[in-house]
Amino acid sequence: MTFVRKLSDAVFSIERILAILLLSFMVTSLMLGVIFRYFLNSPLSWSDEFGLFALVWVTFIGGSMSIKTNKAAAVSFIMERLSENTRRIFLGIAFFISLAFCIFALGLSLKWITNPSILLQKSPAVGLPMIIPYIGIPLGLLFMAIHSLDLFASVFQKQRREGI
Repeated sequence: MTFVRKLSDAVFSIERILAILLLSFMVTSLMLGVIFRYFLNSPLSWSDEFGLFALVWVTFIGGSMSIKTNKAAAVSFIMERLSENTRRIFLGIAFFISLAFCIFALGLSLKWITNPSILLQKSPAVGLPMIIPYIGIPLGLLFMAIHSLDLFASVFQKQRREGI
């Protein structure tokens, strides 16, 4: 097992825990918002905001998990008709493009969140520094890049992963 595979597996373990916690937090927050608004006639100012922040995190973490498990949306009917060697070449190109995109987007997102105006922003309802919800974007892209690198490397190894 290579270092990249071990790193990808460790990141996936962290992602599973984060996804469970964030989804639980999001559902609880939004459910409390509904209960307080419609049953107790005392709306919570923070529930929608926290639910939205959790959704951003879950979106990028879940996207990364879908890459790791090869469950991302794909058009596979063409790939199924190719020979094994041709399929490997196309998969290698596809995973390389995915890796390059993740690294490029990661660089842009880091540049964006380190902008002084972003660092000074506060959320409207609770005054939470906006860097906290925004950091989920580069973190998810970093995790996607790690998984894409693992998939790219696995295309050219003898022991290939399931689903590739």
